[in-house]
Amino acid sequence: MKKLVTVAVFTLIFFTQNAYCQQPGYVSFQYAMGFGTGDLGEFISAPSFRGAVFEYRKAIKDNLLVGVDFGWNVFYEKKDNDSYTSGTETLSGIQYRTQNILPMLISAEYFLSTDNPLKPYIGLGIGTMYTERSTDMGQWRLKENPWSFAVKPELGLLYEMSFSTSFKLAAKYYNGFKTGQLDTQEYFSISAGCAFHL
Repeated sequence: MKKLVTVAVFTLIFFTQNAYCQQPGYVSFQYAMGFGTGDLGEFISAPSFRGAVFEYRKAIKDNLLVGVDFGWNVFYEKKDNDSYTSGTETLSGIQYRTQNILPMLISAEYFLSTDNPLKPYIGLGIGTMYTERSTDMGQWRLKENPWSFAVKPELGLLYEMSFSTSFKLAAKYYNGFKTGQLDTQEYFSISAGCAFHL
């Protein structure tokens, strides 16, 4: 976790060092809900209502912004008393399944319109995703915590509420590629929050 915080801080400093010079941009804080698909959806079918996103963007053209994303979603589900098989072992009991996902991406947003207060955009992020999956059953805990390459297509909009503040709504699809520990980890996210213009 210490490495994660260090990488996040240095990346943020790198991208914000010229934030107040030349081209405008924004900083955004959003609440995020997640809905697992594929392997994640099979492991935990319940949606995630515990999530947050931090974004920094800087304009390189009037309708093109680039920057960084840091996200976090927690998926959790209690499974009924049953028999569960992992590899060649089968255990019976109640399972508590938890999965933390932290994507860290370099992202770009292309705005389809910049003349109106309502500004729809399409976006793409590329980077890495840290996943921590744990299964608790009685006194036993199974845990995987891989890093994976990740991509994130996105659709969203910014609505200017004032000169300095906008409301942001976004739909994102995170895809963390298969690793030696876990299959591809995918989830759909809806996030909403405020963007503060720099």
